[in-house]
Amino acid sequence: MSITKEQLQFAGWLAIVSAFVTFIVFVMTLKNVTEAKAIKVLLILISVGSFVYVFLSLRKMLNIRFEFHDVDTLISVLIGSNVVLSALNIVSLGYSELESILSGFFVVAFILFAILYIIFAIRMLRLTDNLYGLLKPFSYTSIATGICFASIIMIPFGLIASSVSDIILGIIFFRAAQFFNPYNS
Repeated sequence: MSITKEQLQFAGWLAIVSAFVTFIVFVMTLKNVTEAKAIKVLLILISVGSFVYVFLSLRKMLNIRFEFHDVDTLISVLIGSNVVLSALNIVSLGYSELESILSGFFVVAFILFAILYIIFAIRMLRLTDNLYGLLKPFSYTSIATGICFASIIMIPFGLIASSVSDIILGIIFFRAAQFFNPYNS
């Protein structure tokens, strides 16, 4: 298992794309855009695809570069949960009766996902390296994201925190690529 400079850079760009997509979702939420289902599906697909690649890359980087495995299982659970919830969200967009049936499930699942994200961020703080000076900013904005999402009423603030967290994560990947050593991969 190895990671290349190009994979790190690509993960960095995908993290930035994820921040941008989250910002679009934030604007759509503020403007209460309920139509444009095709755009929502596209945003969900971009978001879940970015999340999967970025978090798999994060796990690989943490394992290889820092020999850190404390978040491996959490990353797997977060990825799996994100994929399942995204798939159900896309299916429910096509069937309004299914959307109303699943609404309670989505709320509970979203809160559980947010709690897992908080646990992930807290565990990240166990890393002995400072992740190119960005471990604490990344972890704390991730904790804020999880808290805001779990509270439900603070989701708009959670979307902002999530965008900031994604940008920080992108910078972490860019710095990792900048200091890339092929003998450490």
